[in-house]
Amino acid sequence: MSDPINDVRRKLNEVLNKQDQRLVFGWKPGAEPARKEGETWEDVDGRKWTVKNGVKQSISKLETAKTPWWCPKCNKVMNHKIDDKFWRIRGHCFDCNVKEETELRRQGKWKEYEEQKLRANFLSEMKDTLQKLQDLRENLSTPEVIHFDEHEKRVMMVEKWDVDINKVKNDLDVDIEKVKKIIAKAEIGDFTDEDTE
Repeated sequence: MSDPINDVRRKLNEVLNKQDQRLVFGWKPGAEPARKEGETWEDVDGRKWTVKNGVKQSISKLETAKTPWWCPKCNKVMNHKIDDKFWRIRGHCFDCNVKEETELRRQGKWKEYEEQKLRANFLSEMKDTLQKLQDLRENLSTPEVIHFDEHEKRVMMVEKWDVDINKVKNDLDVDIEKVKKIIAKAEIGDFTDEDTE
């Protein structure tokens, strides 16, 4: 009979000898270049990196979606939902926004600032409307209503409506042109409330 300890030693030696016979290839990168504060780069794996406070840190793909812990303007802790909202809209905390708007009022520039913000909001809304109309026109088809019986798992009836698709497309084209004209006027600042009617 063979000794179990000797059997284990023999097996270990066989495995170790096989590993010694393998060829191992590898690559050792050269010295990494010196990076400056705030510099960003991408490594060979596609990950993005930056240097913050002298430390190399990876940049998350969700970096722009995160609210920072401290306001980039005043370094105040951003731990309130109002701070989150103003970070997404303006890129700083609520307190910085109040200070900024107060200073605009003090300098007499508030009316101009307010009109600029209202115009930007209006333009954004009109561009969204234009995109919706263009998508609707592109994907327009004859409407159908399918009645389905859940219990019997079968189609009961298909209603096909007789709609003049070309007329609907022409109406959408007219609306699209109207919205384009409104956007063009609003972009140059020549806009009145009568344009939206």
